[in-house]
Amino acid sequence: MNLGNIRDRLFSQVDWAPTQSADAKARVNEFINRAQNQLALEAPFLFWEDILHFVTLADFKGEEGLSAADTVRVNATDPWVIQRTLPTTTTDITAWDTTGLWNGRWFEITDGDSVVHRRQIRDVWTDGTTQYASLVKPWPNLTDTGMEYRIYTPDYPLPDDLIQVYSIRIVENNQNWPLDVMGQLEAEKFSLADAPSQVAAGVPRVAFRRGHQAPLSSPTEAPTVAAPGTTEWVGPEPTGEFSYAFTYVWGYRDQEERNAGPSGNVTSSTSSHREPIWESSPSPVTSSVVVADAAGGNTSALLITTPNIDQMLGFNEAGDTRLNRTGIRKRIYRRRHSVTSTSGNYAGLDNAATNGFRIESPDKYFLINEVAGNDTSWNDTGLFVPDYSRPLRKVHGYQSLAMYPRPDQRFVVDVRCLRRPPELVDDEDVPRIHEEAMEVLFFKALTLLYESMGNMPMADRSEKKYRDYLQTLTKRYGDLRYPAEPLQRRPARASRVSNTRKPWRRWYNLP
Repeated sequence: MNLGNIRDRLFSQVDWAPTQSADAKARVNEFINRAQNQLALEAPFLFWEDILHFVTLADFKGEEGLSAADTVRVNATDPWVIQRTLPTTTTDITAWDTTGLWNGRWFEITDGDSVVHRRQIRDVWTDGTTQYASLVKPWPNLTDTGMEYRIYTPDYPLPDDLIQVYSIRIVENNQNWPLDVMGQLEAEKFSLADAPSQVAAGVPRVAFRRGHQAPLSSPTEAPTVAAPGTTEWVGPEPTGEFSYAFTYVWGYRDQEERNAGPSGNVTSSTSSHREPIWESSPSPVTSSVVVADAAGGNTSALLITTPNIDQMLGFNEAGDTRLNRTGIRKRIYRRRHSVTSTSGNYAGLDNAATNGFRIESPDKYFLINEVAGNDTSWNDTGLFVPDYSRPLRKVHGYQSLAMYPRPDQRFVVDVRCLRRPPELVDDEDVPRIHEEAMEVLFFKALTLLYESMGNMPMADRSEKKYRDYLQTLTKRYGDLRYPAEPLQRRPARASRVSNTRKPWRRWYNLP
């Protein structure tokens, strides 16, 4: 049963001849999605579990035994930049990672007075034999040099749609190491969350929760869309009606967590986008704009204009070392409302594909391109194809966790978990719950619908049916033991004598 089927049942339940206007459909769709999210909290066992992966990063400490000391200094003119000179006579020096994987990591720098400073990294780049790292907070002076340093990751943000973690395992050489889960207070009591120089490194055995990491500030204005007339629509995307939104992103996750693709520029051999570490919630969406279908394929592209986030953060002043080094990029999402190309006219596009004009028009916004923070203009010429595996999401933040011992190398970590169900947008979208649980979802949505109509008696009756169905499904899915394990159910009976043959089950360790 998909979104359209559930909505039709709701309309039929409350009215003999319902009028399904656009506003009514949108409101009922909202009730269905609210019911789905509520069900994920009250009965998570009705949803399919998922396994997500994240990759650890080992600490990077200033290397020893080189022809010149591997130390850092503050930039002589810009306190927001830390720099390091690569020894030109040493070929085996390990360079800093400049792919975005280190964006968001932390410096632990010891100055000449043995004072330890911690600064978060915005961006890392190389210019000749000098490597630079821009900072979130400035250095207190412009004179410190020859400082020892360590680059580390205090904790790892999990995906934004995570609800509950069931198990954590490290995967290495086809072997799995399960991690014990420890409480935050206990980890802090045993000094497992201390500075990286004070905590042992090795194969992690324990995981514990860390703080909530807020996403980037969301854009407050929609991008602007115009047809410049100087750039042509070249395909292979057919012409049509489009609208756009964008987000801010910072840092990249490991290749193990990249998007499926292929997407983006179809002429590129690596047309896929890596998953960011942090992403903001989306901007407002634009009004829809039509790219007309023209004979021979000669028609104007669309010019998308977005704000200059580097200018807004003070990283856009010419002459500064930190120029355009916020590390923040912008992701552009596009929704196709319709296809206007016809067979004859589509064939005239420069990059026309065989039967490329016969594609779907989903109601979702999909990732189509990523641009630098200071790039304010991008032409949608049809050359970039959307990533249908990466729809637009509303991000509320990230739950993070840390591990002990600190990872001393790259480990792939599997997390078996429950993730927030994706929003149902298209009528063909199907909730990710057991099919026999659809009645529970239906009556919860019906309760919300009756409440909005002011019909409280029917809302109470729907809520009771929801609870009855939920109780039935709890008997089927709510036990933590495997279905194959026999389970005897019988009424409780008072007894004056304890049954000493069955030890009590303890959920804690005795001292």
